Amino acid sequence: MEFRELLDRHLRSRPVDYFETFLHLLAAEEQYHWSAALGDFSDDFYRVDCPHCAAEVTIAIGDHGCYSAIRDWHLGDVDRRGLGPASPGSLSGVGRWMHETAVRDGKTVLADGIARLFGRAECPRCAGVFDIADEYASSHRPVM
Repeated sequence: MEFRELLDRHLRSRPVDYFETFLHLLAAEEQYHWSAALGDFSDDFYRVDCPHCAAEVTIAIGDHGCYSAIRDWHLGDVDRRGLGPASPGSLSGVGRWMHETAVRDGKTVLADGIARLFGRAECPRCAGVFDIADEYASSHRPVM
């Protein structure tokens, strides 16, 4: 039995260390970027540059809201815009696999966070709309 099969079997048992095992399974699937970058969506922030105007946009996904914003050192997150989560049917590739695994295992917070991370955001500065995961991955993935 391969290591990833063992990890997947462990996930199906819904262990206490579910999230850590989920990250290890991502790495076993050679999704190193997401295994290092993905949070548990309790209070996660992802920084991306708007592909339309290059503004630094903060993406928040967690207990305190799901939005895009411009982060100001003194004022916090200003000009918040709600995120448009991806519908499960529109997901593909690793996003689809992650979402389906979380749903299969009853991890609704993780599944919802993945749908939002692989959804769309609006830039508060220029109102341009972009795919969050694509922009995050392209600007944070190490060059191989």
